[in-house]
Amino acid sequence: MFDPAFLKSLTGTPMRVRCAVLPVAPPHGRAADEGRAWSVLRVTLRNAGSAGRGEATLLPYLDAHTPDVVRGQLGAARDRLERMISPVELEGLLPPGPLRSALDAALWDLLAKRSGQRAWQLLGVPRPRPVPAVLTVPLVEHPRLEVELKDSDAFGSLKLKLGAGAIEDDLARLDAVRRHRPDAWLMADADGAWDVDRLRTMLPVLHAHGVRLLEQPLPEGESGALAALRRPFPIIADLAYGEGGDIGRLVSRYDGINLKPDAVGGLTATLDIMRQADQRGLSVLLGAPPATLRSWAAALHVAAGADQVNFSRWLRVPGEPVAEQDDADGVLAPPAPSLWG
Repeated sequence: MFDPAFLKSLTGTPMRVRCAVLPVAPPHGRAADEGRAWSVLRVTLRNAGSAGRGEATLLPYLDAHTPDVVRGQLGAARDRLERMISPVELEGLLPPGPLRSALDAALWDLLAKRSGQRAWQLLGVPRPRPVPAVLTVPLVEHPRLEVELKDSDAFGSLKLKLGAGAIEDDLARLDAVRRHRPDAWLMADADGAWDVDRLRTMLPVLHAHGVRLLEQPLPEGESGALAALRRPFPIIADLAYGEGGDIGRLVSRYDGINLKPDAVGGLTATLDIMRQADQRGLSVLLGAPPATLRSWAAALHVAAGADQVNFSRWLRVPGEPVAEQDDADGVLAPPAPSLWG
């Protein structure tokens, strides 16, 4: 774990903050997102001759991710941000979300450059290493689904999104996966779209299709029913649905969590929640929405604390060089430290 006292010793001097909202093309394969404006929030911090950068995805379907909301949050916090602060101080300054996550990443990047250490050393975690990833297969029309599955051969593990239509639609998606990828380790994610009756119907169906893990089958408000539900495989919570700081409430209902740094407030909050999950015997799936290479460079610094890593396609900022990335073998490799950390 990181040393708060050492981090505090590097704070207090003037800091310049610059935020830019950069438009990006919708993620490959997400037909449902056509017509939506996708963008990335980039934060650049300058202090004592060094610069740190962090990025987070602004999801077009969440009101709290609009540029106006982000600018309002930044304006309210700007006075505190005019002097160098520790990432630990962000929790009391901003709510969880893309701005806090991007600021958190930028601060760790800046602190690494200021201190002459690597970010993983400051964070108190193992050096980032290549990790096998679970590829998300999005909710797309069936012709596009067939293409997605044909393009998934490099990944040994898949996460299939379900719940967009009737049970018959879920069955057709499961059948398509097993037709194209009978070899794949498979988990499913209903995004809270089912009710208890549908969940009870789907459990044996999922089991018959070799599903090994199920994410957020019920809306969080109905998740109390999970406490007494017998299940053939673990069920995990998507922390975007609940409060990241209330891990204890999840123990009686879930077997693990999907932990997204952008949703809980960045790497600092992620490490704390991972510690809580480990203490309570909850597994951790480290996830993210479609994101830039810089976002993943930061997220991979905490991957050692996760049981699995969930990958949801790259976002690229137009006009910028395409950084070298390695996911051809279904493995996410940390980029060069010059990009982040």
